[in-house]
Amino acid sequence: MTHIGTVARGHWRSLLPALGVDSKFLVNKHGPCPMCGGCDRFRWDDKDSGGGFICNQCGAGDGFDLVSRVTGKSFRQIADDISSILGKPNEYQKQHNPEEKRQRDAMTRVWQNSFEPQESGPVCIYSHRRVGCFWRSPAIRELVSNKGRLFMVAKIMGHDDRPVNLHLTALTWAGKKADVTPAKRVMAGKLPDGCAIRLAPASPVMGVAEGIETAISAAIMFDMPVWACVNGTLLSKWVPPEDAEQITIFADNDVNYTGQAKAYHLANRLEVQYKRNVTVKIPPLAGTDWNDHHQGVMDGVHKTQLRVVK
Repeated sequence: MTHIGTVARGHWRSLLPALGVDSKFLVNKHGPCPMCGGCDRFRWDDKDSGGGFICNQCGAGDGFDLVSRVTGKSFRQIADDISSILGKPNEYQKQHNPEEKRQRDAMTRVWQNSFEPQESGPVCIYSHRRVGCFWRSPAIRELVSNKGRLFMVAKIMGHDDRPVNLHLTALTWAGKKADVTPAKRVMAGKLPDGCAIRLAPASPVMGVAEGIETAISAAIMFDMPVWACVNGTLLSKWVPPEDAEQITIFADNDVNYTGQAKAYHLANRLEVQYKRNVTVKIPPLAGTDWNDHHQGVMDGVHKTQLRVVK
């Protein structure tokens, strides 16, 4: 079975433009970088016919690295695209992974057995406790397991519009976070770069945050759709939808600056790589996120009645 890297070797000059890297960058002398935007720090040396590059800021890599950093595509997506362009199957298309199939089947069962939350149900009550309203979203469902355990289920979508995983929050019937460890988790399986929980449709003006409640709180406070990226690492690797033109990153105000660093890493990528208009917003108090800030605002104005956001 031929590895896709071997198949692509020697073809990168024609492959890269077809994969999203402009041919003007494929010159073996210093010039502008398609990744960081530097004016005179990048050269394409096609080392060992592997599509390699060198940038004084971004470092070095092969053709797969270059396409991934410029377009945000995963290795598997790039491999599939190369296979399609060259008309040759690759090991990733042929490979059958029983464990991945088992994981996908488990996710499918969970989603199919879950249902839309009811306005007086545990997910509704939990949502009201956390964000002050019942936030309706096709990405969020409620599940009662065959062992009687209750979960809020959130669908995680890849940037290629395919479902990739599920996020589970264990709840009590009283609508509180269950006293289990971990109370929040994703199911066994991959979390590819660029994925997010799409709590609302994409929009020209939209935002992203780390957690679900943080994203919903930001959406309420700033009146825009906000997607949840699950954690800071995935936030930094998020890939914007085509519709998004102005993007606000709702960073966590971590005392060790991790949340801020991840947010500004994403901001740099969105500005340089995707040419989007970006704003980073950080809550005023150290050690808080936008859900903490929103809860403080709600406490201050005594919002006690249940609302439904559609």
